[in-house]
Amino acid sequence: MYTTYFGLKEKPFSIAPNPQYLFMSDRHREALAHLTYGLGDAGGFVLLTGEVGTGKTTVSRCLMERLPENTQAAFILNPTLSSHELLATICDELKIRYRKTGATLKTLTDKIQDKLLKNHKADINTLLIIDEAQHLKPEVLEQLRLLTNLETNTKKLLQVILIGQPELQTLLKRRDLRQLAQRITARYHLLPLNKQEVTQYIKHRLSIAEGVRALFSASAMNAIYNICGGIPRLINLVCERALINAYNSNIAVVDKKTVLLSAKEALGEDHQITPWWQFRIVKIIFILLIMIGFSVGAYFAGSYFSDNKKDDVLGEKVETTESDVSGDGLKLSGTSLEDLKDVKAQTTNSDNSEQALNEALEPKPELDSTPTDVVASAVKEEVTPSVKESTVFKDDKSSESVNNIVSSPVIEETKELNKELELTKVEGVSDELLEQFKKALSHNDNQNTLNSSTYRNNTEKNSVQIEPIENMPSWVQDGIPPLQFEQHIYASDRQGWVKVNGRDRYEGDTISRQLILVEILPQKVVLNFRGEKFTMRALSSW
Repeated sequence: MYTTYFGLKEKPFSIAPNPQYLFMSDRHREALAHLTYGLGDAGGFVLLTGEVGTGKTTVSRCLMERLPENTQAAFILNPTLSSHELLATICDELKIRYRKTGATLKTLTDKIQDKLLKNHKADINTLLIIDEAQHLKPEVLEQLRLLTNLETNTKKLLQVILIGQPELQTLLKRRDLRQLAQRITARYHLLPLNKQEVTQYIKHRLSIAEGVRALFSASAMNAIYNICGGIPRLINLVCERALINAYNSNIAVVDKKTVLLSAKEALGEDHQITPWWQFRIVKIIFILLIMIGFSVGAYFAGSYFSDNKKDDVLGEKVETTESDVSGDGLKLSGTSLEDLKDVKAQTTNSDNSEQALNEALEPKPELDSTPTDVVASAVKEEVTPSVKESTVFKDDKSSESVNNIVSSPVIEETKELNKELELTKVEGVSDELLEQFKKALSHNDNQNTLNSSTYRNNTEKNSVQIEPIENMPSWVQDGIPPLQFEQHIYASDRQGWVKVNGRDRYEGDTISRQLILVEILPQKVVLNFRGEKFTMRALSSW
């Protein structure tokens, strides 16, 4: 079929558990390490959970291949049994002879216990592995717990590994199974492959089948990851169908279009890629952008109409001041903006005067706040008499008069105020207003200083690297109470937990006085003791 077309010696994506195609990702290696730790001298129960098709059975088979020679293992694949049938199956797997008819629970239990004692005397470890353990009935799990009661002063004579789907964790949270849950010494939840591991997984299986070239494009691999979610069994199904479709279409390299068609044929409509514009977060962002657009448009529209209204009012004020003009001169009533507008109207024949007046009328960006405008106007009122001394200008000297106004103390004082913002007591400004203005400036300076200090402290904190407990000062190591990490389960969705000193702890819990569990990571946890952060191995004692 397509194997000859692509130069493969056999089908690389068969769902059969072929040990030659075993791909041990970092997640699978970590799960295997947890199982190996759980089978230490302490014994008891070990729990391995994961979604369908993530490779739990593959990990268990790899564990059996690595078992020492002095280990006798019983592997149960069909756990939908009664208590009597389970004991009989254990006897069959451990090669225990018993009477097939009329054997009671007591008879089978006695036979198993005799076998465990015999193996212990011969320095042989007895291991029981139960796959699909989520189908076990509560009374069957209780019977298993009773079997593990046979123990010495140092170890359990029977070690049990329960492998199942996430429903097994829910089953073990039942109150009538709390005694069994407390005997679980190691837990691990196997997560799907990430995007990089999916690419490595596909290339690994093609290389085992002696593929000499890349058969999947980069876009095709990205589509496979998005469709399958990193589950190896689904990846095998999609890749197998994609190679068949590529062979039928005479395509040398599988592209994204072929993958989408193959996913629909192999997995159905439920595993199609959702377009990015149909994601909920994209819809929310789109709505927020529309709202922001309307808000910005309304703001600029309001600013535009407000500026037009101010210009209309200013024009009316300029027209009303024309009545004060008489004879050959112009009478000034002060140094306000309207008065300077009148001067500009009388000096339109002089280009230099008009340019100087425009510079004087130009608003200063430093004086855009209300308190500053009040002080600036007060300064203008104080120096008004110097301008009033020459209130009449002749037409032939209008340019010179305007230059005098531009260089008058009013303009110079205003420019100086913009540069230095010195606060002085002037006529027309009350002590209360001046004091409020000083407090506002002082508050702004303090706030800026505080924000700068806070940012610098946060930056320094984030730059600190978390050290292990062995590298911490002696007062930290001596002050930490005794800790016994009995169980550890890590999950990327932040739902993992550890059992410390006999109690389940989650991220953010306080273990003891001034000792907080900050974060649960793979094979380690982050703790905080009196403000000092450090890491400890997840399954260890202190």
